[in-house]
Amino acid sequence: MQVAPFYRTGLIVLLVGGIIPVPVRALLTFDEGHDQLFATGSFSMAYDTNIGANRFAQADMIYSAGAGLEYSRRAGIISVDASTGMSVSRFNKTTSDDFSDPHLQTEFSAKDDRTTTDLTLNAARQSEADIVSGVRAVSWDYAAGLDTSYRVTDRYSLSSILGYTLKDFVKEPGLANLTSYNAGLSLAYTIDSARDLFMGYNFGLQETSHNTSFDNHSFNVGIEGKILPKLKGTVSIGYELEVPHGSTDHGTGSMTDAVDLAWNFSRRLKIAANLSQNFSATSTTGSVNTLAASLDAAFSLDSKTSLTSGVGGGYSRFIGAVSAGRRDTDFTWNAGVSHTINDHFTTSLGYTHYENWSTASLSDFIRNTISLALSMRF
Repeated sequence: MQVAPFYRTGLIVLLVGGIIPVPVRALLTFDEGHDQLFATGSFSMAYDTNIGANRFAQADMIYSAGAGLEYSRRAGIISVDASTGMSVSRFNKTTSDDFSDPHLQTEFSAKDDRTTTDLTLNAARQSEADIVSGVRAVSWDYAAGLDTSYRVTDRYSLSSILGYTLKDFVKEPGLANLTSYNAGLSLAYTIDSARDLFMGYNFGLQETSHNTSFDNHSFNVGIEGKILPKLKGTVSIGYELEVPHGSTDHGTGSMTDAVDLAWNFSRRLKIAANLSQNFSATSTTGSVNTLAASLDAAFSLDSKTSLTSGVGGGYSRFIGAVSAGRRDTDFTWNAGVSHTINDHFTTSLGYTHYENWSTASLSDFIRNTISLALSMRF
């Protein structure tokens, strides 16, 4: 097995450069330090035992490289963050899956004494295995979002969200393109300086290119901030109703929840937990209700080296006649180590095990991935 000369040369350059200490600074700084421009890069190699996320997919070695630019501006009440770049991957055996994916991300933020506004615009080409259909798919993904928060009084505040996403498949004509719109409004009450109580409503419309669509109505209530000493995050619970159009399927409802917690157990050990349940449209024109949970930990050996580990799982209930009663249960665990060589270079080694049990025989599979990566930022 031969590593392509480009990747071999790149790895040597980064390994040599990574042992030379360099001072912390942006690639370019201008307008008295308000504007900064950084350059990023990465090289990695990974062995994947199941590149297609289906029971018949083969294993392969994947060599990847990436390069990009990051721009940041902080001046007055407005801030700007933007990044763009290209990621390139080459497969050792299945060369037809080689890809070169560009991406662009921007965020504009404005904040004064009462109002905070964030506008995000993203575009990216994605090449990845689609677990629902069991094929490797290529798509153009677009997203736009507008989040606004207004503090009415010292204790009450209103916030709203508007969002749009499009997943446009370019290599798999059998998969349905997915378009979604969402709008939400919530009211928050400040209990004290450390926590807020909130309640809200969100409306979502998800459309597929195969003339099916789904309306989603979601109501929730929760708390945000310090939940317990050393435990911070968000806990919410509610109810979501999905109404399909363009099919003979009936509307269905489910509890919806979102738990996102971080526990600073000690100065070195950080633990994060996540629990979620919601509806979403699928690339096979149906919809799915997914309950997922994860628990992750990070332990700092010293100022440069940290260990990570995590475990997670989920249950997916596919809805509609097109899904034929499909049910999926998945389990995953991972472990890794990362080391900061200097202020600009970081290396990491990781392993992930993923297993999916499905009533759809194609999607019943096991996947193991081990990867070695080196990244830089100037």
